[in-house]
Amino acid sequence: MKKAIIALLLICVAAFAQQKDIFTDSRDGKEYKTVQIGEQVWMAQNLDYHGSDGYLGLCYGAKPKEEIMNLENCKKYGRLYDWEEANQACPKGWHLPTKGEWQTLVNFAGGDEVAGKKLKAKSGWKEYDFSGKNPRSPKCKWTEQTKKQIDDRGRVISPAGAVEYDKCVTDEFGFSALPGGFGHSGGSFVDVGNYGSWWSATTGSNAGYAYYRDMNYDDGAGAVIRLGYAKSYLYSVRCVQD
Repeated sequence: MKKAIIALLLICVAAFAQQKDIFTDSRDGKEYKTVQIGEQVWMAQNLDYHGSDGYLGLCYGAKPKEEIMNLENCKKYGRLYDWEEANQACPKGWHLPTKGEWQTLVNFAGGDEVAGKKLKAKSGWKEYDFSGKNPRSPKCKWTEQTKKQIDDRGRVISPAGAVEYDKCVTDEFGFSALPGGFGHSGGSFVDVGNYGSWWSATTGSNAGYAYYRDMNYDDGAGAVIRLGYAKSYLYSVRCVQD
C-alpha cells in the first residue's frame, strides 16, 4: 500500500511538472513546445532562430563560405550560438537563463548529480551500455536501491549516500534535452549526439568566460555539470519565460 501511495504521489508531481503548451515565435513563425517545471516555464526544444539577417548562430556542421548550411541539424538540435549571440536570440517574453535559474531547474529535478536522466530526451542520444555484463544486457538498468557493503567482520552495512541510481533516461518533466554538440568560432564542430551544452547569461570572473550547463551520453547517474568557458564557443540555447 505504501508503495502504491508513493507511486501515486510521483505521478501527481510529474503531472504538475509537465503542463505543456506551444509558443510561436513571431519573428519567424517557428513553434516551440514549452513546459512548466516547478515555478519556471521553459522551452522544451533548443532554440532555432537565425536572426533578422540570417546569420545569428550556426547549424551543426555548417560551412557558410561553402554554402553548406545543414538545416536538418538545426531542425533537430536547434542552432549553436556564441555567448553574445545567445544573449540576443530569445524572443520577447523569454530570456537566456542565468546560472541561478539553471540551478533552480536542476535542483527541482533532483540535483547536479542525477537531474540529467530526468531532463534528457528519451531518444536522440548515443546509446551506452551501463550494465557492464554482456552485449545482450539492456542499455540502462533500474537499480535505485541502497548498495550492500560488507564490513571487516562480514556484516552487511548500508552507509548513507551509498545508492545506485536508475541509469535509464526518463524525461519525466518533459524538458527533452537533446545533445546538439558544440562548435568553435572558427567553424569546426564536435560531439553531436554525445554531448549537450547550453549557455547561461552569467559571466565568469574572467570577462571572456561565461557559465554553461553540460550533459553527456555516458554519465549513468545523469549529472548536469556547471562549467565556464570562452564566450566564443558555440553552444545550444534554451529560453526561459520572463
